[in-house]
Amino acid sequence: MTNAVVALPQSGDPSQWTAAESALVEAAGLVTGPAANRRLAPRPVVEAFLLHARRTGLDPIARQIYCIERGGKWGTQVSIDGARLVAERTGQYRGQTPTQWTADGVTWVDVWLASDAPKAARVGVHREGFVEPLYAVATFDAYNAGGNMWRKMPALMLGKCAEMLALRKAFPQDLSGLYSTEEMDQADNRQRPQQQQQQPAEPEQQPALVQEPEQPQNDWFAEAAKVTDRDSANALYRRIPKHEREGIKEAIAARLTALAEAANPPAPEPDPQWAEQQEQPVTDWATAEVPQADDGVETVDGVLEGTEVDGPAPSSSGYDR
Repeated sequence: MTNAVVALPQSGDPSQWTAAESALVEAAGLVTGPAANRRLAPRPVVEAFLLHARRTGLDPIARQIYCIERGGKWGTQVSIDGARLVAERTGQYRGQTPTQWTADGVTWVDVWLASDAPKAARVGVHREGFVEPLYAVATFDAYNAGGNMWRKMPALMLGKCAEMLALRKAFPQDLSGLYSTEEMDQADNRQRPQQQQQQPAEPEQQPALVQEPEQPQNDWFAEAAKVTDRDSANALYRRIPKHEREGIKEAIAARLTALAEAANPPAPEPDPQWAEQQEQPVTDWATAEVPQADDGVETVDGVLEGTEVDGPAPSSSGYDR
């Protein structure tokens, strides 16, 4: 293990790393991204990780210590085995109590056999110079991340969290700032389906209904009188609900007819041929022959209506004799 730690680079400057050191840095989780676009963790993260590795003497190849990125934030984590190793190397670790679980916070059991997840787990760590073991309690609601491991083995995962809490409390100088994977699973802010199932449903509480303002009714006949062509008429007719179409179709047809007549006015009627005036019937008035004048000039033949001739015609000189 010492060789593995020594093999890590002593500096956080990538330009000074050998090929082997670069590979170990990547294996420790300090490189992320797809193969075509790998990127190194920020320089402060790299320096902090190298310092933790030297201080604790943990092996990144054995996954006793490693770096991980969650939501753009980097952090150094240790496995539960790595934390136990750190405690043992202090020379003051004297073991721990068996892990216990509870469903009510009153009765604690050494083996969890229920199908439901426990509500809490506790572990006590013995340290040289301590009269009583130092207990730590982890609750299911606080650490359950809802992942596969938490669904399959909730008691084991919760027991690891309680043990890591107790080891860090017993050996703060050596484990301060280091957290286990089980503790940090909940930092992903993932959904917790088990917790959601445990929340009581409240079907009787219905959301308040918001009364929508009453929409004004459309005057379809007024709109039918405004259509300008057949396309707008069809578009209007499709908008009208079926139960409101009574009489609208006829109104639209009348509007289209009026538009057609306005566009194509009828040809003006020809002037009437006046009938030939009938000859007025000739009244059979009494006629008289106009005698010829002495000068031989003949007067206009004709009928003088209502006139009778009493004497000879005047002379051509125009003077009466």
